[in-house]
This record gives sequence, structure tokens and C-alpha cells, in this order.
Amino acid sequence: LYLFIIWEKSRNKTDEILQDLKRNYLIRDVYEIKWSNEKFLNNLRRFYGKSLPDVKVKAELCGTGPFLIIIISDLKPRYNIIENKFEDDLVNSNIDQSKKKYRRWIGKEFTVHSSISDNETNHNLTLLFGKNTIDFEKELSRSWDGSIKKREIDLAGANGWKNMEELLYVMNGTVNYVILRNFEGMPTKFDYHDVDLLVVEDKLPYIVNKDFSPPRDNPRAIRFEVGNKKIVFNPNYLGDNYYDERWEVDILKRRTLHHNEFYIPSKIDYFYTLLYHVTFHKRWKKVGKISDKYKELLVNLGKESNIEEITATTLNDIDHAKKIVDTYMKKMSYRYTDTFQYKLQHSEFKRLIKSAIYIGKTEGTHVLIMAIIRKIIK
Repeated sequence: LYLFIIWEKSRNKTDEILQDLKRNYLIRDVYEIKWSNEKFLNNLRRFYGKSLPDVKVKAELCGTGPFLIIIISDLKPRYNIIENKFEDDLVNSNIDQSKKKYRRWIGKEFTVHSSISDNETNHNLTLLFGKNTIDFEKELSRSWDGSIKKREIDLAGANGWKNMEELLYVMNGTVNYVILRNFEGMPTKFDYHDVDLLVVEDKLPYIVNKDFSPPRDNPRAIRFEVGNKKIVFNPNYLGDNYYDERWEVDILKRRTLHHNEFYIPSKIDYFYTLLYHVTFHKRWKKVGKISDKYKELLVNLGKESNIEEITATTLNDIDHAKKIVDTYMKKMSYRYTDTFQYKLQHSEFKRLIKSAIYIGKTEGTHVLIMAIIRKIIK
């Protein structure tokens, strides 16, 4: 399942694009979407995230009136593998070529949007309609009947979040994330002011609809409201060296879906990341002991994971607790992120080179050059 968006200023080519889509794919449904005037720019910003350098330029290019969303199925997909540091993505080259062809017809870049992978389709549908691919397809026609369904809706969360269930559902369809700890009472009872996450991409601030006004303290913190509660997300992005990058990748790949429908670490990862957190992260180093709350949690996790050496007594000895972490990390070939060798191998320069290669492969040379120029100016 994929989608094409024909923005308002490109709709003069609608008939030609629809005819071409009919020849090459199975059209499932067509929608005309109208975003509210006051939220149009923010909808665009949230939809494209950090990849959109100037939302006003994009709005001028695309127009701010009603646009078409065409849902299609490709019965003969051709896949290319795009490598990235988390996991390889399967990109449908048929869809990508069609998108580029339609842009040539219109005569300007970025005048037609399409999702080119399952992940992107899920992201787009979840934001546009508030339903992930699985739930959206339950109500989707097998074949388009020729009528255009009109909807006046903004992106999910544009008017705030009713509750955590709604927010977590949208996050599940748009972001690769894990809530690292203190999630036992979620989605109703938890520490709203300190939700620590591990996240692959930097989409999260846009998904939750963060206020991007100048931050008062920690610029990484994401402050927003759910219902009448103020929430603070503290994201740690893949490659930020919160844990060894290889461990971060494994945590995300081994994540499990909590019975309340949000992603958490596997039992083993939860145990060792928490033990690492309370023994090696700077804030906890100063304390010099494990809190009773985390001690009880670690003992229970140790029992569930058959780690016999974990008791309340052994956790009273912080040096012994560190040895337990050290043994596990050596076994898994994970490294400490505060060593000189690790910092040298994970420098900002190396990260920028990796990002440049990824952008060049997925977005093209022109977008890469513009990204480099913006980075130099910044």
C-alpha cells in the first residue's frame, strides 16, 4: 500500500496522473483533504519534519488549498535496499520513478509527494488520517469507484492529544522508539515530567507537536500537553552515545509491545540498561547508591530473567553491581561511551559523513548540497 499526494498547485495535472496510476497500479481510493488555514504551515512542518528546511517556501510551492491523496496498491513491486544505521529499508523503485515522472510533468521539484516504503506509508497514513496502515486498510475499498471523498481534517494531534493512548498509537505508527524505564503505570499513571526514551530518528518533536519557541532550560526536552497534563519527553537519539550504539540498535530491534500498546525494552535489556543507568550515568554516579525504588525493580527483573546473583544485598554494593554490568557488556561486545577510543570512533565528523551518504542516497544530490549549505551557515 502506498499513497501519492497531489498538492493544490499541481492539481491541473490530476487527470494525467490518475490515468497513469490506473495503467500501472490498482487505485484503492481518492481523498480530497482540506487543512485549516491556521494550522496549514504547522501540518506541513510536522508531516515532513526536519527534512523540510523552509515551511513557507514549501507552502508557496504546493499551495495551501485542498489537495488530493491517492491510495494505491502495487501488484508488481520492485524493491531496492536502502542502508541506514538502524535497519535496511525496502524502497519500491516503481513508486519512486512514478513520483519523479509526475514532478517532471509539473515542471518543479517536490510538487508531488509519495510514500516509497512500508514505513513511510505507515507514517503518512497515521498522521494524515489518525490510523495506521493495518487499521486504515480495514475500511479501504478493494478498487476505487471513481468518487472523491472529501475530508476537512488536520494532522493527528493538531488540536492537542486527548490522552496518552491516542498519542502512543500515533507514535507506534510514525517513530521507532522505546520507553526506557518508569513505564509500569503507563498510560495512566507515571512520572509525566520525566519520560526517558531511545529513538531512532529526530521525528519525535514534530510528531508530538512540540512548541519550538526558545527553550527555557534543556533544549533536548520535549514539552507538550496531553489532556490537561504537562508532559516532558527526554529523547536519547540513536548515535547520541547514551549507550553503546551497537547496544542501542539491539535494544530497538529487540523491543517488545507492552500490553498497553507502547514499546518497551526486552526483559534482559530493561534489566541491564537500568543497572547501567544507576551505576554509570553521571547523575547516578554522584549518588553512589541505588535507590530503593530501582533496587526493588532490579531484583524483580533479575528473578524474571533468571539472573540469580541479583539480590537486594548484592545491589547494596555499587562496585559489585558495576561488575555485573561489566561482565554482560564484555559478553555482548558492548563498550562504554565515555572512553577516548569510543569518542574517537563516534565523532561528530563521522556522524555527519554517515548522514550525508544517507541523504545523498535517499533524497538526491540537490537536497544533500542544500543540507550541507544549511549546516555550514548554522
